[in-house]
Amino acid sequence: MDGCGDHAHTLRYMNEQIRVPITLMRGGTSKAVFLAQRDVPEDPEMRQRFLLALFGSPDVRQIDGLGGADILTSKCAIIGPPSRPDADIDYTFAQIGIDQPTVNFEIICGNISSATGVYALQESLIPVQEPITTVRVHNTNTGKILRMTVNCADGEPRVEGDCEIDGVPGSGAEVALDYSDTSGGATGRLLPTGRPIDQVYVPQLDREIPVSIVDVGTVCVFMRAADLGVTATELPGQLSPEIYEAAEQVRLSAAQRCGLVTTITPYQVLIGPPQGYRTVAGDRVVHASELDLVARMVLKDGVMHKAFPVGGSVCLSVAAQIAGTIPAEARASHLGPARIRIGHPSGALSIYAHVEHSANDGWTVREVHFTRTARRLMDGTAYVRRRLLEGA
Repeated sequence: MDGCGDHAHTLRYMNEQIRVPITLMRGGTSKAVFLAQRDVPEDPEMRQRFLLALFGSPDVRQIDGLGGADILTSKCAIIGPPSRPDADIDYTFAQIGIDQPTVNFEIICGNISSATGVYALQESLIPVQEPITTVRVHNTNTGKILRMTVNCADGEPRVEGDCEIDGVPGSGAEVALDYSDTSGGATGRLLPTGRPIDQVYVPQLDREIPVSIVDVGTVCVFMRAADLGVTATELPGQLSPEIYEAAEQVRLSAAQRCGLVTTITPYQVLIGPPQGYRTVAGDRVVHASELDLVARMVLKDGVMHKAFPVGGSVCLSVAAQIAGTIPAEARASHLGPARIRIGHPSGALSIYAHVEHSANDGWTVREVHFTRTARRLMDGTAYVRRRLLEGA
């Protein structure tokens, strides 16, 4: 296989289509098309056209491309040689719009980041060390270094193991990720406003509600589900349009306070105390005793995440250890270090976090890590319509 360090383009031009080498990877509860950086146009406008054409967007079914018509599968990872000396590879994440012609580079995507180390080893971008290889990934979206350990045997990453992830059938080999160096990736500060609580006026509710804005992994704005008249045990399709509109108004206000010009971040997260509920698949009941809190991530277009994004769960686990925040209140404690157990629509997710309070009333993330499973699903050639790249 060609390594990403080889800058010779491997795209092949036909009369009406362009052949693109791709790899499809699953990382945690998401899937993404992996591309070598050399095969992606450098010009931003051409890059956007290329990715939209590859995924078949905009179209609610993405029927003429590789997108899976779901936010969990309309994802792309671009892998290239390291652009800084403390990294092994560069990783750029793109969230591809489904029914809208958008390509978003705001977030890190923790699920897909777990597959980058496996991909790098299988592509021989770094040597395999047995039984465990540490991979240093420079995420270009945030400018931060992610560290992960991949179990290896017989010269390649392992697939089989006993690590189970709610929302993924069966089990697999564990990939452990360390996100402790991702604080302030979007805003430059763990608490962008300098406060654990801010009051935000919500036109949909015609009143102010308290929120917590935290930036680690992915910048998030947390709000009490009860303040919106819900519980945070709801499943996709069970929230009214008014709730999504209120959450979007909160997001826009939080983004303005952080000085962010964004389209999907801060993530809007509804928080509630530990409660029991049945998963979205209907296959089991999650009990309150298994959880420290419940959370639902909602998007402006009336969509609820079917599980919980890892970047958001990193942020939530850290927020749950900062006194005065909405997550710490729901957990009924902020003392750590601890493994924070988050209840989401597909089950439960545990994130280990260690956050320390300093004398000047600041907070420092000492550790935040979690485990995922990842697997290569296919290699092949995609075909992109040439006229779409030319703006026809």
